[in-house]
Amino acid sequence: MKNVLFIVLGCLIIFAILGGTAYLFYQKQQHSALREKTAEKMIGKINQADPNDKKNPFGEQKKINDLTDDDMQLIIHEMSHQKVKADQKWGSILITQNRIDWLLQALDKNKFAYEKTYRDILMRWKKGDFSKADRDHNTIWKLQGGTIGKATGLLSPSEEKRYIEAQSKK
Repeated sequence: MKNVLFIVLGCLIIFAILGGTAYLFYQKQQHSALREKTAEKMIGKINQADPNDKKNPFGEQKKINDLTDDDMQLIIHEMSHQKVKADQKWGSILITQNRIDWLLQALDKNKFAYEKTYRDILMRWKKGDFSKADRDHNTIWKLQGGTIGKATGLLSPSEEKRYIEAQSKK
């Protein structure tokens, strides 16, 4: 009788674990889909903004004091796309000095969980050093839970030019 009880209890525990795992996976997928849809809208508005606007080179979609870790990761990730090779890239935001400066100002005004990571990347980029842009991309990509589109290297200057031209036609 005890053996049957242990077997039943063991099965219940296994089913509970499997059910909980399936539920968490489903919730993560739902969150990812919503986040992706929101990101697409935000990127569309950013790309319509004047990248040379010193007040907000990302348009009025986001105010500097309202930026979150998700926003910072999305923007840096999308900006890195013009510099990196990857099997798949979704979204692109043109890198400009004004945009880098604005993001650095946001770091000074807000609290971010990964502030040091963002600041290290942006300070390098501010100096024109994109030699680690593939690693920068992958660092942010991992923070976002990336599974597809890992950067595999840097674009050559001519590849970058073609990429920017192709993105500007979209």
